[in-house]
Amino acid sequence: MDPTLPTWTFLPGLHGTGDLYSSVRAHLPEGINAEFINLPRSGKQTYPALASWLDGSLAKGQARLWIAESFSGPLALRMAALRPEESSGVVLAASFCDTPLNPGYAMLPLRPLFMVSPPRHALKHYLIGDDASAAELAELRSVIRQIPSGTLAKRVRSVLSLDESDNPDLSDTPMLILQAQSDNLVPWEAQSRLLTSYPKASVHWIESPHLVFQREPRQCVKHILQFLQET
Repeated sequence: MDPTLPTWTFLPGLHGTGDLYSSVRAHLPEGINAEFINLPRSGKQTYPALASWLDGSLAKGQARLWIAESFSGPLALRMAALRPEESSGVVLAASFCDTPLNPGYAMLPLRPLFMVSPPRHALKHYLIGDDASAAELAELRSVIRQIPSGTLAKRVRSVLSLDESDNPDLSDTPMLILQAQSDNLVPWEAQSRLLTSYPKASVHWIESPHLVFQREPRQCVKHILQFLQET
């Protein structure tokens, strides 16, 4: 591994674990320093709290490329602002910078909703695609079952509390946005607001459902490598 290259720091989706990045690992070229972060399963799950936890957990003085999927997009933005001199860039995949959901959902008792195993058709429609293999679906269900329902509910509330005014100014930080063309979870309006908030970002649309890293890992890695060459 080349110590002069930035570490690719992968931040996970709502599930909070790097377990779903197995297909990405298989497509990383030799020489890439990569780490896959597991978010804490207990305690506060607000974005400021997670950023503070991550800042205290990661070694300092290492150049990093922050690569965030979905839920962790706002976390990557905060980390790039906290560590500007270490941030080689930010990659956001199927993500957002303010709430993509109706804030009124915050009034609902969310925890009981996550105590029920999500139906197979819902996972396919909203996350992994109607054409997902049985193995891909089984892996996703297994990961979701491992996360405490209370933790998932806290993370959803964090998403619901997002506001565009919280977005840090990253005008000097290179950014790549990978949008999922067939994303049934993050609506177009939220994707559009992300592009408007960071107009200097490079943007690529990939024909994929929401879990773009899981379904199209080769394309994602290709775009990231090209992005690094151009910055």
